[in-house]
Amino acid sequence: MKSAVSDCRYTKRPDIISFAIVICHTLLVFAPVYLAAVVSFWWLPLCWFTFGFLMNGLLNLMHEAAHYHIFQWRKANDIIGRWFLGPLAVTDFDAYRQRHWDHHRYLGETTDPKVTYHQDVRGRRMLFHIMSCLLLREAWLKFQHQHKAQAKESSTGSSTTWMIRTMLVQLLFATSLFGMALIAHPIGLGPAFIGATTTYMVVYIYGLGSLTVLAANIRAIAEHQIDTNDDIHEGMAALRNLPCNFLTRLCFGAYGFGEHATHHAQPAVPYYHLPKTTATMAKRDPRLAPADGYLITLWRLIWRPSPSVSSNLDVTTV
Repeated sequence: MKSAVSDCRYTKRPDIISFAIVICHTLLVFAPVYLAAVVSFWWLPLCWFTFGFLMNGLLNLMHEAAHYHIFQWRKANDIIGRWFLGPLAVTDFDAYRQRHWDHHRYLGETTDPKVTYHQDVRGRRMLFHIMSCLLLREAWLKFQHQHKAQAKESSTGSSTTWMIRTMLVQLLFATSLFGMALIAHPIGLGPAFIGATTTYMVVYIYGLGSLTVLAANIRAIAEHQIDTNDDIHEGMAALRNLPCNFLTRLCFGAYGFGEHATHHAQPAVPYYHLPKTTATMAKRDPRLAPADGYLITLWRLIWRPSPSVSSNLDVTTV
């Protein structure tokens, strides 16, 4: 699926604008975590729910860094990926970048490293998948899958350097939570420590391992799981552009993921040029016009009458 795109679509905006957007988005995503450190225990479920889904938007930003699309200065994309986004997601950024490029190369093939979208979510299976996420099983399977993939690729930065970066960033983050908790408990180090630890483990770690994984899986399934022959196909993968409202853009379609089919056709186009590029390409292929959103597409996939993916794929890994 190729399309000629004018050179202006590849132009990156000034880095100061991108930096401001990154800062504002990060503050929005982590606001529920810091809020949880100062409010009463009863607010934790709401903070966990909000952070868990919003955090998927920062995973999407890591995808933009992997494509060198956040900043004009190429090295800055590596820095923000390795020292900020990767550690906050407890992910080896360089290994993620290699897997994602392989996903582009081998989309829909048996060698595609992303297999989440083959997950059978028909009927009650979606409920089982949600429970699997809430019980952290999906996060554990994802970790195992990525660890095995890293072990096969010595060139993806499989050393312990990413773990050291992650531990440093996590230590700074946990310390900042403790400082925030001291605001609510200025004369009690014990209550502040308990509040910060509870927030870190329940809202952040559990939110990341449960709801963020669920949001990422929903996104991948809606974007790539085959429904009917009317979909644009590439091997065993569908390609869709999905319209987003404000909330679904924040939770699923941030940074151009809503224009996912266009991104696969034109991966060199930064996300803020994708809507216009999609409109141009849709004039030649109406199937590229955004139709159903993430949740409607997921609902349709849940209630489709028969499986639409090959049963011989390993769908237990993510």
